[in-house]
Amino acid sequence: MNESRKINQKFLLDTNVFIAAIKDPLKMSSTLQLIVDCIKNSDIELIGNKYIIEEMQKYQDLFASPSASILLSLLIFKTKVIEVDDTNILKCKLYFPAVELFDILHAATALQEDAIIITNDKHFDSIKEQKLIRVWSISEAIFLLPRSPQK
Repeated sequence: MNESRKINQKFLLDTNVFIAAIKDPLKMSSTLQLIVDCIKNSDIELIGNKYIIEEMQKYQDLFASPSASILLSLLIFKTKVIEVDDTNILKCKLYFPAVELFDILHAATALQEDAIIITNDKHFDSIKEQKLIRVWSISEAIFLLPRSPQK
């Protein structure tokens, strides 16, 4: 791997990344490969909170498949669950509609842990523009993160 592309970073995978990966269980999408690469790469730390895990479990049940169950189990194993402090919640709350409580909590988790959120959710645009947290789209993450070797 090119050392300039080596990443030793924390990421929070938003629920829409998980949904994109599991919605078609027979397809090895680039989003599914992104999650697999994040799980396999020891230089990448995945972080989250109990609410993102609950959201993913809800969608795993909705798109019930053996691959969704396995992927969720691997994500739960790899993800460090963070208890978010109120200070970071209050900082992030300014950038989201009040009804987007989970997005506020995910942003606060990323802020607290200095992590990059990977999401295609437009609710994160304002906080990204203010540079309070770093936000990558799924496409950016696929392009910027190192890939696992294909077999």
